[in-house]
Formats: sequence, structure tokens, C-alpha cells
Amino acid sequence: MKDLIIEILKIIAPFSVAFIVFSQGLGISPSRVAAYFREQPRLVIRALFASLVLVPVTALALILLLKPSHTLAIGLAILVACPPAPLMLKAAAKKSGGNLEFMASLHLSLALLAFVTVPVIVYLLSIALDFEAEVDLGVMTWILARTILLPVGLGLVVRGYWPAVADKLAPLVGKIGTIGLLVVVLFAIVALYPALLNMDAWSYLTIALVSVSALAIGHFLGPSEPSEKTILAVECGVRHPVLALTIAGSNFGSPQMLPVMVPCVITFIAIAMAYMVWRGKTTSNGAA
Repeated sequence: MKDLIIEILKIIAPFSVAFIVFSQGLGISPSRVAAYFREQPRLVIRALFASLVLVPVTALALILLLKPSHTLAIGLAILVACPPAPLMLKAAAKKSGGNLEFMASLHLSLALLAFVTVPVIVYLLSIALDFEAEVDLGVMTWILARTILLPVGLGLVVRGYWPAVADKLAPLVGKIGTIGLLVVVLFAIVALYPALLNMDAWSYLTIALVSVSALAIGHFLGPSEPSEKTILAVECGVRHPVLALTIAGSNFGSPQMLPVMVPCVITFIAIAMAYMVWRGKTTSNGAA
């Protein structure tokens, strides 16, 4: 039964994510996304440095200091090597008033760079943590294309050429994606909740500290503009769950890695959601 549910999730989840990300892309101005690369290249470079260098290095330091199980160390290493989670586009805008154009620019940049950065980061962390893992570039290409590159890119194109169509499509596409995602979440809870209950407190503490550290790096290295600061924190703090699960499962087997990766992913998302709620309240009150 569990295997059947997981197979259903593999079908529904990518389509739900693609619909939601596409709906967000329909509301993003292409010119503003391009403006970040043209007008604020230093900001983009600083954001990439925070996500691609500081977060993995900090995660490695915490793993070496806290000494979690070897399996958890591998799971965290793979997770922080991945680009940002696509669904954060919607959550960041809704809960914290994050700047969608800045987030889209980082999403696209990190997704394109992932074909180099993910294998390199996984390799370097594997040396430090004594494990071996390979990244299938073909599988990664398909995952990133259908969850980030194509939905965001298509949304930007429609918004740029047919803004009236984009305004009509966005709510409908977003609702379809949201319904599909709710089904995915419900099935996932039924199938995978034992993994959440079986993890010990020290492991959860390690996961939480890595997550909070990643958010803090993005927050404190972020620009002075509050919505952009929030976005960089979220981009650093929440990584692509489907890609992380795929890399972990293909190298070490799903039965071994699911009980570790599921708590990691859910903890990262839960802490990021709490952060975004806090940022939404503080920025609405005029605080940076």
C-alpha cells in the first residue's frame, strides 16, 4: 500500500508543483526579473555566494560539530547541495510579502547553475563526510525543467506578451495546482508519518540548527530592502525536496533514505514557514 501511494505521489506532485509555479510566473514582470541582472549584479552575486558557498560550508561545520548519524549527515549534505524549492515562490509572496521578481531571478539562476553546482557540492561534501554519491544530470535536468525552468519561464512569457490572458489564467491554474498539492500532502502524511515519529530528538535538533543557520545566512547577507532580505533567506533555507529525495534514493535506496529525508524536508519547510510568518508581521509594522 505504501509503495502504491508513493507511486501516485510521483505522478501528481510534479504536475501540482508545475501548475502552482506557472501561476506565480504569470504574475511576475519579465522586465523586473531581467533588471536584477542588469542593474544589481552585485546583489545577485552575493545571493549566489550565500546559497552556494556559505550554506553548504556552515551545514558541514554543524554536522562535524554535532556528529549526527552517518545517514542523516548524508541526507543533510544532499539537501543543502540542491537549488531552492519551487513552491516557495507562492509561500514567500503570500506569507511574507516577498519580492517575487527577485525570487524568480534567483530561482532561475540557481536552477541553471545547478547542473554544475549540485554535483560539485555533493562531491566536496562527500569527501568531508566519507560517502560516495553520483548526480544523474539527465534526471536532474528533467526535475528542474518541469518544476522551475519551464513553469516560471512560460509564465514570464505569457505575462510579457499577453498580460490580460495571464491575469485570467493565474487564479484558475493556481487553484488546480493547490488542489493537487493538498491531495499530495494528505497521501504523504498517510504514507510517511512513521518516518517523522521514528527520528530521535538529537537528529531533529541537528536538522533544525542547519535550517536556522541557512535562513540566518540569507537574512543577514540580504539587502536592506525588507522583501528582498526575506527572499534571500528563504532561497538559502529551503531546498528542492524532489531533487534531494531523488539523489538520495538513487544512490542509497529509498527504504534507507526516506526515513531520513522526509523529516529533513518537512523540518526545513516548517522552520521557513515560521520565519516567513514572522517576517510578514515585522515588515508590515515597518521593521526591516
